[in-house]
Amino acid sequence: MGNIWKWFVLVLFLAGCGGNPDYAPVPTPEPSPPYTGETCMSAQAMLLGSGTPLIAVDAADFDGTNDYMLRGGDLTGISDGKSGIFSAWVRLDGGDGAGQFLIKANAAALGPFYIYRGSTNKFYIIGGNTTPATILSFGTVSTYVASATWLNILASWDLNSGATNLYINDVSDNLPTVTTNDTIDYATATPGWSVGTQNFGGGGKLNGCLAEVYFAPNQYLDFSDINNRRKFISAAGKPVHLGVDGSLPTGTAPAIYQHLDDGEAVA
Repeated sequence: MGNIWKWFVLVLFLAGCGGNPDYAPVPTPEPSPPYTGETCMSAQAMLLGSGTPLIAVDAADFDGTNDYMLRGGDLTGISDGKSGIFSAWVRLDGGDGAGQFLIKANAAALGPFYIYRGSTNKFYIIGGNTTPATILSFGTVSTYVASATWLNILASWDLNSGATNLYINDVSDNLPTVTTNDTIDYATATPGWSVGTQNFGGGGKLNGCLAEVYFAPNQYLDFSDINNRRKFISAAGKPVHLGVDGSLPTGTAPAIYQHLDDGEAVA
């Protein structure tokens, strides 16, 4: 498919996997290597969204081998903090029993912040301080394996209060293990944000599709409140409109927001 990866100020996108969520911002330099995957056309039926406006979104297909994205630096405007929000639509296509990374903060073996599906087939959100020491760790109780079913992962955390929320398809599935009142090293001294890979030794590559990837460090919503969940997922279990820059849920644009309209090409 050629070089279809683009970075955007306060936004990241990965390209085409027929599905559905929303997006659009300002281009900055392209990372390397380029994404060379395919569109997930089989996702089309599931990812038709709901709400006003009605949306139909495309998603990026990662093959678990050579489809991934490296930032090569920090996210624009990012700073250390104690809270965050993450949302994404994920379809797992393979690689059960192996670690697969959704996003990660740097090129170290583990790094100060990452979200992944572990070898246990559970999703985990891990954050560390500058020591480095783990100060945030929570994950799902249930396991998730390759399936045609799309998963909405919706998570938030606030170490000031020790709060964590983790919902899969609008159902709470959360087991917190570490919530230390300390500061997460989001703006690491050795930045190298990645999507779809561990960005260390070439491991942890995602075999599946991603759509509507939203990451907002230093923001928080309590997802035990159903009204806050409805900002990301409809009562019918579909994607909703997040605004052209992803700012509708909180009023502030996230550090990462990936969105392609159905059939939209990344240029």
